[in-house]
Amino acid sequence: MANLFPKKRSTDKMSFPTLFEGSQLDDLFDFSFKNTFPKVDVKEKNNHYEIKADLPGFDKDQVIVEYEDGYLTIKGEQEHSSETKDENEHFVRKERTYGSFQRSFYVGEIDDNDIKGKFKNGLLTLEVPKSKEDEHQQHGKRISLD
Repeated sequence: MANLFPKKRSTDKMSFPTLFEGSQLDDLFDFSFKNTFPKVDVKEKNNHYEIKADLPGFDKDQVIVEYEDGYLTIKGEQEHSSETKDENEHFVRKERTYGSFQRSFYVGEIDDNDIKGKFKNGLLTLEVPKSKEDEHQQHGKRISLD
């Protein structure tokens, strides 16, 4: 993308800063769009489900996990600001972005005290017990194919 301000010429005494220097535009889009819909993996284990959500850039206090009426909900909010000033401390660029997400999963009626979770290095890992319906559900016999 072309810069919106001209670059400094060798004969100019005054220069204009570029609006989007380096990877700042990429950082803005990375923050705004990548964090809006986190990638979530759900794996079935013997007596529980393991849910992993990639939440890069989030801190533990920006993530909320709730259980209500059979639904497990993961929420997150993140705010980011960036500013650039010239040598006279005048703003030449100031941006603010806000992003949030919410994902819900139906897990059935379970004891919410049995849900375990941890958050480390941007990875949320939840261990969710199977509901009584899931535990007693009959799985069909797999038919081998020729």
